[in-house]
Amino acid sequence: MNTDLIIVGAGAAGLMAGAVAGEAGIAALILERRHRPGLKLLLCGNNRCNISHSGTAADMIKAYGEPVGSFLRDALAFFPPQQLRSWFAAAGMPTSLNRDRIYPKTEKADDVLYCFTDRLRDTGVPLTFNCPVNRISVDPAGGFIVNCDRVSLRSRMVLIAPGGVSYPKTGSVGDGQRLAGELGHSILPYRAGLAGMDVADAWLTPAAATVEAALPYVRLQLSSDGQGIASIEGNVLCSRACLRGSAIFDTTRIIARQNLRNCAITMDLFPTQSPAGLETKITALAPRCDGRLASLVIQLGIDDALSDGLAAALGGNSALRKQDFAAELAARLKAMPITMTAVRPLKEAIVTVGGVSLDDIDPATMESKRVPGLFFAGEVMDIDGPTGGYNLHAAFATAQLAMQAIKKRCSNTVVPARNRGQTETDEQDDSKAKPPVNDARRAPKQRPEQRTEHTGRAERPERQERQRRNKRSAADKRSRPTAPSHSEAPWWARGKRDSGKRQG
Repeated sequence: MNTDLIIVGAGAAGLMAGAVAGEAGIAALILERRHRPGLKLLLCGNNRCNISHSGTAADMIKAYGEPVGSFLRDALAFFPPQQLRSWFAAAGMPTSLNRDRIYPKTEKADDVLYCFTDRLRDTGVPLTFNCPVNRISVDPAGGFIVNCDRVSLRSRMVLIAPGGVSYPKTGSVGDGQRLAGELGHSILPYRAGLAGMDVADAWLTPAAATVEAALPYVRLQLSSDGQGIASIEGNVLCSRACLRGSAIFDTTRIIARQNLRNCAITMDLFPTQSPAGLETKITALAPRCDGRLASLVIQLGIDDALSDGLAAALGGNSALRKQDFAAELAARLKAMPITMTAVRPLKEAIVTVGGVSLDDIDPATMESKRVPGLFFAGEVMDIDGPTGGYNLHAAFATAQLAMQAIKKRCSNTVVPARNRGQTETDEQDDSKAKPPVNDARRAPKQRPEQRTEHTGRAERPERQERQRRNKRSAADKRSRPTAPSHSEAPWWARGKRDSGKRQG
């Protein structure tokens, strides 16, 4: 055997699995088809990386809906949101809460990726890039044979975690589903989850808009074949191309998850106001709008870019001359119909609905029911959630649960000396043990310490952490191929001012 565990994919689930394997001292190797890890992770939450959602495991199960919630019950019980925050804090990345959504404290997706790559480095887990997996086969002698373009590896166990099939440029091209299908698993059809929406309503897609117009908070009512399905709240972003935003994304996910047809959608533009309250407000503002309905719409709080189109959809200025115009406008603004023409294509979706059938996977261990020793984590399975950190949490929680089962089968593990939460001072002390020095002038300077909010472990101050990350960013830039600077060029290729200088 080359190793105990091969992890296919260096996305959110694969990186978490690799970090846990390193902490447990499991001989593991991560294979990634792209040239760097976590490419899709860097896009999450508009590059802020919403890693989870606050609440209990029971709250999250309800939010996922069926059948996903029931399948994730064991994973969420083992790794709930508070446990996730504690894990990241102990790994050196404190988190913060913003409107029930959990982010890294810096609100930078780069820091989430750095947290994982630092853990892999410190625990000695190798990460191989440009290494797509072509085939996984069961070795008759035990374990698995993993065939890549240039190498073939043998491993006791395999964890498949390369993600779904959306955003293919990040490496999510369906490798995991193909490999699972070749090993006898059922693969459910792919659908676009958390995707944009094409509509025929001109007021929602203003042709003159140069930037997206926002409806900060609306409520959508979704029905199918005349039957009410769901009520979804959130924001809507309107552009010339399509509608996006959390309310739209969650609506298209429900359509995909439930395979709905003949859908009808209405939008409540003022969900926090009752019809009577909105009518009173319209009556009070009408005298100030000079007979222009677009002006009234703007005073109600609608984005300027949408005001003319919405006024036309409501009947134009003549609507203000009706005797009961306020009641009629209030009723229409509370239930504006939306004519959906299409859901945006899968390659633009945030998540993939479909994938490896949950019927083929043990929810208590994430192990295949068909192939012992084969595990799954993340979006490669038919799991998805609403916006707000649910999908990343599912990836992390399933990876954690799978690694618990894998750890039980790896008895001869060696936990690395450089383990979670160690500071640079600890690393220096481990490398050279010296007797205590009585002379204060000769004593080494101690780094100032602070305690993290969640674990109380010693940690470097934020200033030193920023300096470390800035150095790493600078190193990343230097590693890119660029034209040589003036000082880096040979002496004979420099400008006149250096023409007389020669380097020895």
